[in-house]
Parts: sequence; C-alpha cells; structure tokens
Amino acid sequence: MHISSSVETKNLWEGTLEAPTVAYRSAETVLASIGQPFQWADGEMMGDKWKAPVGGNRFYLLQLAFTLSPRGNVKVTSVDFCMSLGAQGTNRALVFDAYPREQLVEQNNSVTLGVGPGFKFGTTDVSLAKFETTIDIGYVVPVIRVEGLHEPRLCWRYTEHAKYPLTGSRRMVAIVTLPPEMKTALATFELTVNAEGRFGPIRVSTPETEQSRLRYVVGEKV
Repeated sequence: MHISSSVETKNLWEGTLEAPTVAYRSAETVLASIGQPFQWADGEMMGDKWKAPVGGNRFYLLQLAFTLSPRGNVKVTSVDFCMSLGAQGTNRALVFDAYPREQLVEQNNSVTLGVGPGFKFGTTDVSLAKFETTIDIGYVVPVIRVEGLHEPRLCWRYTEHAKYPLTGSRRMVAIVTLPPEMKTALATFELTVNAEGRFGPIRVSTPETEQSRLRYVVGEKV
C-alpha cells in the first residue's frame, strides 16, 4: 500500500487558540486548525500476508495534521501538538511509533517512510524490500522532538528555526496499538502555542469549550 502526501483532508477543528483566561481581545492572536485524521488498519497496511502477532494486539496507522495562521505582530516560538488515548478499565492503547521523532538539522530531501511487519517507521532508502506500506511524508523541517513513545499520551514539540517559521501546516504519522480486549480507543488532541507579540509573550491553546470536537475514534468502525 502507498499513501500519498496529496490526500485531501478536512478539518477536525478550526478556530482561534485561546489563553486559559481571556481578559481582553487583541488583534494579536493565532488562528489554527487540526485536520481530520486518516486511519488504516494493520490488515490494510500488510495485505494478505498479515497475521496478528502473539498476544493479539491490533495496530492502526494515523495521519495527523495541524495548521497555524498567526494574526497581527505575532511570532510563534514553539508549538506542542499532543494526542492522548483513553482507557477502558485496565486496558490501555499506546503510541507504538511516531514520525517525525527528532529533527534537529536542516535536510533538503523529501522523505518517504516505510512500515514493515514490526510496525516501526523507517526511511525507504534503508531497505525498500522489507516495507509493506510506504508513505510520502514530504519535507521535514527542524526543530522537532517527541515525548511519549510506548505511552498513552504522545506530544510532538516544535521549536522555532531561523529559516522555517512556525506557520502553515505540519503533518505527522503515528502507529497506535490496541490490546485484543479493546476494539476502539478515543483519541483527544490538544494544540498549544507559545509566541511573542508586541506587548510580550503569548501562550494559547485549543479552547476547553471545543473539547467535544477534538476527538477521534481509533480502531474498528461499528
């Protein structure tokens, strides 16, 4: 299976990021949107050769995206995009792998990822033969790091770079694993932005009143 970067997306949410307590409204703000996730199950990725691993866990590939549009004299200095997976009793879904994981230097080439039977991301220039699914991820720009691999909450943390302002769209992919007793997991998303405005630092995030729209079901569709 091949996943193209040209897949058309809709928004899961779009609006104005807000401070925890808004004392006044200013022309200096950050508009943002979170794209509707795309999801592929393990059988779709691996094809007819797929057999569930020992233990019976299922795996799902998610394609995620967000967009930032600062307004006024605002310079975005850092962005946190986080995904949290809900529990069902003692059963927990985990983020098995994610990309980008760490990007500290500039690179000039577009990236094509592969996903093999081990459900780990790798670049296809390593060994194309071992990959059952390839993904055009496009250009990945610094500076990025990830926190939360093999945990139910994962965050991509973006930091400003002199050549690449933190505006426009960013795309990420993650592999989520669910235990056999858990058919679905509720994913919730949060976007937090630190910026500098004319009157000082700004810290804004997705509004608490919009939490019901910042959700997505991972797993079997019913």
